[in-house]
Amino acid sequence: RDTSLTPRISTTPRQVKTLREHFMISNMWLLQRLSPVVIPILMSATWQTHGQTIENEYVVIDMVQNNPGDAVAWEQSKYFDASVLKNIGYTGQGLTGELSGTQAIDFHTLGHDFFPTGSPQRRWLDAYAQGVEAYVNRTKSKGLKSYFFVDLLVFPTFVIDMYHDQITAPGSDTIVWNNVTKMLLETLVDETFTMFPACDGFIVRTGETYTYDTPFHKGNSPNKGGPTSGQPLWISFITALSEMINVKHSKELFFRQWDNFPSDASYYTQMTDQIPVHKLLYFSIKHSSADFVRPASWNHILGVGKHAQIVEVELQREYEGKGAYPNYVMNGVIDGFSEMEPKIGLANTVNSTQMRGLWTWTRGGGWWGPYIHGQETWIDLHTQVLVAWWQHRGSVPEEEVFNSVIPKLFPGCEASTCVSDMRQLLLKSSDVVLHGQWGTIHSPGDWMRDDRIGGLERTGGHFKALGSNDTLWKMSLAEKILGKTESEQMLSLYLASIKPLLSNNVQADAVESSIRYGVYLYTIVEASWVIMGQGYRKNAGMNYNATALANAITEYDAATSAYRAFGLSNVFAASLYHPYYLCLGTSCNCAFDPPAGAMCSTWCGW
Repeated sequence: RDTSLTPRISTTPRQVKTLREHFMISNMWLLQRLSPVVIPILMSATWQTHGQTIENEYVVIDMVQNNPGDAVAWEQSKYFDASVLKNIGYTGQGLTGELSGTQAIDFHTLGHDFFPTGSPQRRWLDAYAQGVEAYVNRTKSKGLKSYFFVDLLVFPTFVIDMYHDQITAPGSDTIVWNNVTKMLLETLVDETFTMFPACDGFIVRTGETYTYDTPFHKGNSPNKGGPTSGQPLWISFITALSEMINVKHSKELFFRQWDNFPSDASYYTQMTDQIPVHKLLYFSIKHSSADFVRPASWNHILGVGKHAQIVEVELQREYEGKGAYPNYVMNGVIDGFSEMEPKIGLANTVNSTQMRGLWTWTRGGGWWGPYIHGQETWIDLHTQVLVAWWQHRGSVPEEEVFNSVIPKLFPGCEASTCVSDMRQLLLKSSDVVLHGQWGTIHSPGDWMRDDRIGGLERTGGHFKALGSNDTLWKMSLAEKILGKTESEQMLSLYLASIKPLLSNNVQADAVESSIRYGVYLYTIVEASWVIMGQGYRKNAGMNYNATALANAITEYDAATSAYRAFGLSNVFAASLYHPYYLCLGTSCNCAFDPPAGAMCSTWCGW
């Protein structure tokens, strides 16, 4: 990758292919003895492009996401600042779908005034457009590319009303993909790039579409209803988008694979092989085959096909505290998580032919809190390790990058013993989350996520799967005990060996606060697990331990009291978890439009 060598390279694509084949044949004895993981990856990096040359530029993009419907609004984050991103090594910035130029245009080229002067929708549109323009200008002024994160298919409600019968499924309001919808989409693309010519392209999300914060827009993913579905739909849709964005406007298009078509390599290649390659078209793929969860699984779409790809990595893990407490996972993202068999990570695909970029979500993702109030220590660590490792294209091991970052992020922790202790602490933090929250014994799934903790309605399936096997019941509880125990060990290690060396006292206290947050939280989790387990057994007519249940309830109440007192008295503490599960939308309590029962016509309780 040394560009100074470029003039010496004069091989043709056919010669390169011949050299690769020669290497494979002459080294077959060695290849047969390598890990079974290596050969498929080597194949994907050489032959699975189907002879197609990939010319796309390399990109490193960041996004701060405003979680939809959240009255708290934008995150407190340094990562809004394009100069911060530029210094780290990013090439572009994209903010969430709630800040997109596609929602600032008025469709005037259709010959109708959908946003009349003085109307509420015009006032909204004009105010919104000012914010979009400011974002583009800030990003471009710092030398970064500026992208819009776009939910499709989303249009102004007034446009949908006019074309309703032509673009919706019979008897419903679901927008379908057809020629009229295609015309409206092209209008949206054309007017957006006319209004914001400095925008460098779209990051397109389908599968999920959110309009909680946009009162004059609505829509849905193109795969929701309609006569066309599956691969034919996506082939038609992505091809049309590429023609509109890449060909017509010479702008970049990043099309996300998420909640639309499966994380299956065969499906992906069969479908995308029918979509024309373009040097400005990228497919954006999460590193995990599901969401950013544990136990982790690798997305085998990465490193296959004939198109350029970027990989998505969430740095503020939305299911796992969002930075409220330590949870270092870059070793897992890069080299494979501990629970994987075999272990596969970005190191296996970073140099594949298809891989042309990295897209990080430094902040946001999911819903609601915990809100970390600008205390971004653990996000900073993820960001600096991953981007530095990526810039070296994996030639420097993750641990070596980690060791070089720690003294910069934690002044005073320059000694090798301190760096080693910090790594021990942070590797343990990932273990706490895996076992304390998720579990490897019939994983209960996302019973905890964002700042919410579910009850038996979320964990009942897990306990049912344990059946009458007492060994499995003990192993399930042992994981929660392990989560609490290891979080306590982390605190002891920090207080004894790391905090005394840190030169920034404010930072030292903030880090201690985040570790204590985890101790309090996983103390509650352990007690909760006993309560739910024994409660399930009682409800299911199984033998249960009434004494253990009563003691766990007492412990839960005490642990919750301590947790709330900690949050009240500690200035660095993130906002706390709620003992009820997730609610989506603006009608949730604490959102813009809370339910009537949460509102008072007079002073509440006075």
